[in-house]
Amino acid sequence: MDNEEYGIFNGNGDFLRRASEAERSRENSRNEYLVPLRVRSGSSLSKAVFDSFKLTSYPSLNLIRDHSSKTTVGAFVVNLQGVVSSRDYTAMNYQILIDSRSFSEAPQVFILTPKCENILHENIFEKGRYNILPQREICGVCMGPGFSEQFATYQTEKEKLGFLLHQIEDVLKNPNPDDRARTR
Repeated sequence: MDNEEYGIFNGNGDFLRRASEAERSRENSRNEYLVPLRVRSGSSLSKAVFDSFKLTSYPSLNLIRDHSSKTTVGAFVVNLQGVVSSRDYTAMNYQILIDSRSFSEAPQVFILTPKCENILHENIFEKGRYNILPQREICGVCMGPGFSEQFATYQTEKEKLGFLLHQIEDVLKNPNPDDRARTR
């Protein structure tokens, strides 16, 4: 807490000023609140691990700059092949968006292409709007029962990212006809 910068905000959440040392050590009054100016969560995927997968196994991996920094990746895109559906095993290319802003927990996975209207895959939800890309309708991916629990068992980011990418590929290539994510 000693090296962090703090600000003074009013009851409406408006920034008033940077907190002085004296303000940091005393109780604030007059409807003013001491708040850290930067919160470091450290839970995004590290760029080093991301880059190692891009160089070795998944050359189509691309980070989304609006959700990433020099050292962390908060969201990324990867191109993977799957099938159309459990009734049509024709190969189909999918562009996947992965929300890794909280990589310590199982990330959410979405389909960017093909368009939602052209998807028949049983493990892909109908279109919706999500906070990772609110200006566009995209489809979420049902990662299967137990995915979150299994993801949590892996200790390192490298293990988690490897498991995640393999699970997405497995879901896309092996549709579950009993999954009700897509109700057509």
